[in-house]
Amino acid sequence: MLKKFFKGIVIFLLAIIFMAAVGDFLWINLPKLKARKDIVDIEDYGKKVSEIKLGEDIRVVGLGEATHGNSNFQYLKLELLKDLVEKNNLKIFCLESDFGEGILINNYIHGNKRDENISRIFSFNIYHTKEMNELINFMFDYNQRAEDKDKLSFYGFDMQNPEKSIEAILDFCKDKNILQDKNLEKEFSFMKDKNFKITKIKEKENLLREIKSHVDPLSYDYAKIISRSIVNILDSIKYYALDFNDYAKVNNERDKFMADNVKWISDFESSKGNNLILIAGHNGHVAKIQKFYKPMGAHLKEIFGDRYFIIGTDFYKGIVNINEIGPNNRRSNHTFVSANHLAYSAKKFEGKYYLDFSKVKDGETFKVINKEINMISLGEGYSPVMKFIPTSYRVKEVPKDLYDAMIFVYYAKPIFVNEE
Repeated sequence: MLKKFFKGIVIFLLAIIFMAAVGDFLWINLPKLKARKDIVDIEDYGKKVSEIKLGEDIRVVGLGEATHGNSNFQYLKLELLKDLVEKNNLKIFCLESDFGEGILINNYIHGNKRDENISRIFSFNIYHTKEMNELINFMFDYNQRAEDKDKLSFYGFDMQNPEKSIEAILDFCKDKNILQDKNLEKEFSFMKDKNFKITKIKEKENLLREIKSHVDPLSYDYAKIISRSIVNILDSIKYYALDFNDYAKVNNERDKFMADNVKWISDFESSKGNNLILIAGHNGHVAKIQKFYKPMGAHLKEIFGDRYFIIGTDFYKGIVNINEIGPNNRRSNHTFVSANHLAYSAKKFEGKYYLDFSKVKDGETFKVINKEINMISLGEGYSPVMKFIPTSYRVKEVPKDLYDAMIFVYYAKPIFVNEE
């Protein structure tokens, strides 16, 4: 009797495990199957990326990427940059990288010595790629043949890696003989330690403010950029003082600081007659809304209104190079499917197309962009558990609520990170 009882329990548990496995399989795969259907009028609205047309009043174009780990999205930055330079007289490109890193890259593209691996300057290894080297060196090569008034400029709008700003500030102070009696190189020598604690910069807050007080009276452009880089470091001090267990607050603060940087860059460049800038970052930052925090894009919409034009991105299927959560902190490739039938429709456009939501007036495409659909949203952390929980990498959102337009890729390839 007891043996029969235990046998029944085992069968019951196996049945539960089987049903759970079947349920999870359907949870992951049914959305993929539902997405594999034609949108009857999509070909009436889908365009090539080269056919993007901006209104004359646009001041900031935001280009998002569904993941940082796909070469297609990194290459889109260069593709759109080239197109806007040619058609819209764009001169300013801004990346989700630290402001100080932007200074160093900008100095490089205005110099005369080519570097095939210039992307190593970035702290984020997601940019240590062939695609990013090509983008930077396109700007370098362009500037070699352009007149001074037509040269391109590069900015970073993030504030998480202030060490590169310190490098630019110290060079500036040495060149202009600012506070050299205080031995600034020694004061900031801890920054050269690969294992330095970023919170240690707070100890130099008063010194940074003193440097700024000497830089601010200088009226030329580079002095203004250096002054802004000091503001960026002071913002990073506030940022790293936050409780990082509070996800919403940390993201709110970072995105507000990034929006402030974009506003400063736009104002600074507008004063020189450059009224259009292109910014590139994760979809989650450039979008109008996010569920758990106020993204940079929401701030920019408040500042610029309809003059801020947002282009999001997504793929149907992709192999993503992503940072694994754990002690090794290594990157590896993993396959994901968005179950986004707008992205599935890229098959009709040789694998990639552009969709301007304002041009879609009626029909099935109009219905799709105005309802919640599955989209990829991957940051820089991967766990094997994610493969069994599709909501960890798929979000259900209304495309038109997030963006003004989107670029869809059917199959996305991974980046290759050069660690040399």
